Amino acid sequence: MLLPKYSKVELSAQYCARILETAHLAADAASVPTMANFRRSIAVENKEAPGSFDPVTIADRQAEHAIKEVVMGEFPEHGFFGEETEQQLKDNQPLWVVDPIDGTRAYITGMPLWGTLIAVYDGADVVLGLLEQPFMQERFVGTAFSDGNTNKPNAQLITPTGNKQLLTRSSTPINQAILQTTSPDFFVQEKHREAFERVESAVSMVRFGGDCYCYALLAMGFVDVVIETGLQPYDIAALVPIVEGAGGVITDWDGESAASGGSVVACGSRQMHDQVLALLS
Repeated sequence: MLLPKYSKVELSAQYCARILETAHLAADAASVPTMANFRRSIAVENKEAPGSFDPVTIADRQAEHAIKEVVMGEFPEHGFFGEETEQQLKDNQPLWVVDPIDGTRAYITGMPLWGTLIAVYDGADVVLGLLEQPFMQERFVGTAFSDGNTNKPNAQLITPTGNKQLLTRSSTPINQAILQTTSPDFFVQEKHREAFERVESAVSMVRFGGDCYCYALLAMGFVDVVIETGLQPYDIAALVPIVEGAGGVITDWDGESAASGGSVVACGSRQMHDQVLALLS
């Protein structure tokens, strides 16, 4: 499902502050069930037909319910688009786009490279993105709220010891770049696999695994390129303002908005992004 297009919702500074505060409260609420069930023996269901595997757990469902309860309690007029619950899309209102656990495979195997993703979409752009990793006590927040003339992207890492401005690595040549993706198995189509291999052959190192945390590593300046395919809006929307707010560039493989998912590429700099897009095409 693509994010719907409608007239951009104008949000005042005070209203944006309420949205940001609510996103933080929703992330706090989601961390209760995700942490209560992490590295515990819990049942895993398969949402796909036999032969495919798309896991879901009680932690996914409880976390999304907790987020939705907070958001709808504060903004009952807003839309809500989550992975695990029925969609509530409303024209000309902000839309919350949520993945309660991005990286459920990592979650059920005890790996901490999963995250809760919360985004707010205004009909044209993602204006708020939050990645919550409660096990490592890290919260990545990107905002692109309008000041009345332009959007000013900003991204921070929030931890118990303080906040840090996020900044991508922008001067790495492509032959020294680090490329990350969740799994080579995601490049099912031959054209996607061949495109990925062209980039793989141009960089210095490739690492697999990470899900949403790949983009956090890019925003922190440890990874230069992230390439993925088959994404849904709730897999990527929250990560767009985090990457852009840190100085990176994130689009689909055609150079258009990545917010609706599909095939996505994120880079630490515009120059790197141009080079990688050329290889992908």
